[in-house]
Amino acid sequence: MKKNKSLIIGISLVSIILFIAIAGPYLPFVDQELKTEGVRKMDNGSLKVPAFSPSSLNLLGTDSEGRDILSRLIMGTKEVLYSVIGITLIRYLIAVPFGLFASFYQSTSRLLDFYNKIFSFVPIIFMVVLIVNLPYIMYSPHRTILVIVIIALLEVGRVGQLIQNTIYTISKKPFIEAATSIGTNNRGMFTRHFFPFLLPDLIVNLVLDIGRNMFLLGQLGIINVFLVHRIEIVGELTAEVINDSNAWPLLFKDVTFDIFSKPWIPIAACVAITLAILAFNQLGKGLRQLFERNEVRYF
Repeated sequence: MKKNKSLIIGISLVSIILFIAIAGPYLPFVDQELKTEGVRKMDNGSLKVPAFSPSSLNLLGTDSEGRDILSRLIMGTKEVLYSVIGITLIRYLIAVPFGLFASFYQSTSRLLDFYNKIFSFVPIIFMVVLIVNLPYIMYSPHRTILVIVIIALLEVGRVGQLIQNTIYTISKKPFIEAATSIGTNNRGMFTRHFFPFLLPDLIVNLVLDIGRNMFLLGQLGIINVFLVHRIEIVGELTAEVINDSNAWPLLFKDVTFDIFSKPWIPIAACVAITLAILAFNQLGKGLRQLFERNEVRYF
């Protein structure tokens, strides 16, 4: 553990993120109500409208409605974690049995290969944009759940094939041949020989996928595709999409304009997402080193 710097960094950063998600909203400097501010009187007596640049009053500045950016990031941490962890867990709950069956049944293997080829043909971000902008999903009251499930399903094939490849690699180990030669049944083979070596890979890939999904949500935010929105009727034949979530990607909503006039807004979101990705990547890397070291000791 002492030599595993990646694991120490990963655990530290993830612990900080979890602390912010749970206790952050109750910190004294956090504006839980995210109050807007219309006009602010400056030191020189002039009046200024938001967004306000970083200062002693707002360490990371404010958004265009005068809401404190730091408070928005802290208040949105739990929502972001729920989203990326939810996507990852749904994906693995489906991909794990899919990959396991594909390892032992040829028909399932062909189905997994077909599934993976279809959804890996184009980058996932294009597939997500294409599907989630369909009218049924766009205007559905259950949009958030639908989008989370869709993002999860799109990479089930990739994860399933990773599991299948891991099973194949394990099957070539000498101890598998030894267990087969003494007549170990299928249940005993899996529980005593396959599963103990498959589980570390599953844990590592699951943690790394959380960071991968965080990056995807950031990309989607830049092109104005968000998990959460609501539809407001503003006329007889007109509806307006309202994004009032506190999730970090929402700060990218006007990125093409803000990057020149209010750069602290997208930069704050970019830093938060980057640190979260770094945290889960370092944790995954550290866990891999830990498991590999234990595997060497096992043999």
